[in-house]
Amino acid sequence: MVAVVIPVGPGERELARLDALLAELRRHERAEETAVVIVDDGPVARAIAPAWPRAAVIRTRLRESGAPDAFSAHVAGTLEALIHVRDAGHEFALKLDTDAAVIRPFAASLRAAFADPGLGVVGSYDRTATGATRDWSIWRAQIDAADRPLALRRSGRRVRVVRRPRREREHIRDQRRAAAARAPLGAHCLGGAYAVSRSFLRSAELDWRPWTGTGLGEDVVVGLLCSAAGLRMQSLTAAGEPFALAWRGLPAPPADIAVRGHAIVHSVKARTDAEERSLRGELQSAVTAVDAGRVQSD
Repeated sequence: MVAVVIPVGPGERELARLDALLAELRRHERAEETAVVIVDDGPVARAIAPAWPRAAVIRTRLRESGAPDAFSAHVAGTLEALIHVRDAGHEFALKLDTDAAVIRPFAASLRAAFADPGLGVVGSYDRTATGATRDWSIWRAQIDAADRPLALRRSGRRVRVVRRPRREREHIRDQRRAAAARAPLGAHCLGGAYAVSRSFLRSAELDWRPWTGTGLGEDVVVGLLCSAAGLRMQSLTAAGEPFALAWRGLPAPPADIAVRGHAIVHSVKARTDAEERSLRGELQSAVTAVDAGRVQSD
């Protein structure tokens, strides 16, 4: 069974996005063959009841004890969700932000990619769907500083300085050295949507505690853990491959995304719910038109 991990941040609009994303997922993948793990990433627990059979809703212990910042909460929630996926014995996990869109089936193509046991994470790695080269260099200095002895802990508007445990600092150093031997520091797949293999779930150190307060994004941490485990990352952004991602907005107009044959898009985030619904609808309509045209030409 394939697993889909969806962190749901604060705000009522996040719940609306979750509903829209699950509706797309149901349209393109079989619910009985797809496990869904929802991460409640709000500061206060919510009664999230996703419209998906046997969906799991988890809440990271770090949120319950008071996360020092949103980055740390997201890292902790994602890694705990991946532990849940690993322990359930699922094939692999697709992580989706709520402002991603599923516009075609994806499981078969990801399953084929992960037939390579040396592959750990796939998504938008070194290339985007437009062919642009991704630049990870902004994270190098922050990764180098991640094992500093002192760290900031925030509680509302209050900030205090704490001493990081030596075992956590040493763990970060070990992971950083191992990762740097395999890939440039900071290398990662864009966080809006990526998939991790069974090899990653079994081999990576899925412990969020050393990364608390480092300010590193969850996608950067997943990239470090992948490389440290001796696994590779790979872009699946070429025509006919699953991912068409941009940090903000779409990487290309909906019609172009549809023609290229992508299945997973990021980001449909807009100013209003109505605009987001319209954009999701435009993407799906473009795919329907393109796929219908291909059937007629055959």
